[in-house]
Amino acid sequence: MTTNSQRIQFLVAQEDGFNRSRLPALYSDFRGLQTTNPEGYAANVGAWRRGLASLVRGGMLPAAASVTSKAGKGKTATTTSSSASSNYLILTSGPALLDALQSDRYGRPLALDAVIREAVQARDLVPLEAFLRAKESIYNRRSWSAWAVGLPWNALSWGLHQLGVVEGRQQPQAGNVSAFSVLQSSGSRIAPDQLVVLANVEAAAAAFADKTADAQSPFERVWSVAQFKRIFSAPGAVLGGEEGQRSSLPVGAAVQQPRLSDMDLNVLLAFLARDKNLVVYDGHVVKLRSAGDPSSTITEEDRAVAQLRELIDSLTHQTGVLSRRIDDLNVTARDAVLRKNRVAALAALKQKKQAEAALTTRFATLAQLEATAAKIEQAADQVHIVQAMAASADALKSLHAQVGGAEGVEGVVDRLRDQMDAADEISHILVESGPTAATLAVDEGEIDDELAALEKEERRAAEAAEQKVKEAKEAEERKKEAAAAEETRKRLEEAGTVPDKVDTDKMDTDKMDTDKVAQDAQQALENETTESLRNLSLKTEEQPQAELAS
Repeated sequence: MTTNSQRIQFLVAQEDGFNRSRLPALYSDFRGLQTTNPEGYAANVGAWRRGLASLVRGGMLPAAASVTSKAGKGKTATTTSSSASSNYLILTSGPALLDALQSDRYGRPLALDAVIREAVQARDLVPLEAFLRAKESIYNRRSWSAWAVGLPWNALSWGLHQLGVVEGRQQPQAGNVSAFSVLQSSGSRIAPDQLVVLANVEAAAAAFADKTADAQSPFERVWSVAQFKRIFSAPGAVLGGEEGQRSSLPVGAAVQQPRLSDMDLNVLLAFLARDKNLVVYDGHVVKLRSAGDPSSTITEEDRAVAQLRELIDSLTHQTGVLSRRIDDLNVTARDAVLRKNRVAALAALKQKKQAEAALTTRFATLAQLEATAAKIEQAADQVHIVQAMAASADALKSLHAQVGGAEGVEGVVDRLRDQMDAADEISHILVESGPTAATLAVDEGEIDDELAALEKEERRAAEAAEQKVKEAKEAEERKKEAAAAEETRKRLEEAGTVPDKVDTDKMDTDKMDTDKVAQDAQQALENETTESLRNLSLKTEEQPQAELAS
């Protein structure tokens, strides 16, 4: 059981608008700030609106002891009752809410009636009966106006107009101070009501959409209402607490994974069907809408699938119960044998045999139902396959129609061949009408004379180059001899005497070495010149042949 202190600690830990320094202002009667300090008034109202939604989502506020509402429409209307200890989508206003939020230090929140009024006008809170009875989406302005007209503070607003006070925007006049005081102190008296917390419903719907996003087969997309409520009322099924929120809770806070009440699930179903178009709901069967078929309806096949799923779940539950009963009877029989109680042992064994027979029958029936379910899923897959094949056939038919079918393709190919033949014929005619071989004939004598002239010119150029190389070589030799003689003279001058006879053997040897180097250089130059002449001759011979070919 959550205490008032834990609720206040939860608000301080979770909501930015709640902190220890602001608690006195939040618990005070701040309704007068609407005219004197609108920003402060809006900040206080916003903090309380978010805080109330968090408290409801955490299951930290008490639910009504008994709430009866009508869900559905037309002949499928059903009456449901909620007696859960907590609701996670519905806020219960009234004295119980004030008691749950009362602080030992600051007392009751005196302006909570203004907070609830602002939240309803902003559509953060929606009266439960109006939410379930609405025919159009609550996001539709006309739908909101339809139920907002009947709210009790509209009559209060009329009374304030009569007293000269319009929603707290004018100060009371001298003659009605007592009446104004009574109205201002009404924060401690909130009328009991059931209000749907829209933010929590939207969060549950988003979680439901995520969990069913990959559902494909009929047995994943269709539920009976009872089965839907069993599955999605499980703790954390669609409204699990965030890890960050649970880790920052005060010590001892009784916040657990939400287990939606029956009334919560009625609200969620109405929201999914009417406002989000995620499911189709007729009061007995819930069907997930197809992404490509948002206007899908519940068919007899869907009802059969829902009934089959309900039977399978029921038999599965029964088999579990019978299995546990057999185990218990077996233990009972053993205990009776140990106690020498033969009658009790025989009774336990007899009941065990009966339970085993019933369990065998249940398993056989369950196997038949599961086989039937497998056949239904197979048939559904075959329907999808046939539909895909039919769509593919239509697409192929459309594409073939665009090309004119086989006959049209043959006609196109024939026309293409005719045009290719025509192109070949045109090319042949152009070749025949071009210049003949006779017109391209040339005088061989002229070609020989021109070649001889080119060769003679090339020989002259080669001889001139060779002469230049020879002259350069001789000049180099003379230069080297002069340098050697100068070097010898300098050495003789340094020695102080000049011999009358020079070592002719040594001079002959130096001269022979110099001649050998000159001969090697001349031979290399001659080889290079010969190779250049040969290449030039080959190019000269190829040029007339290329001209003849062109």
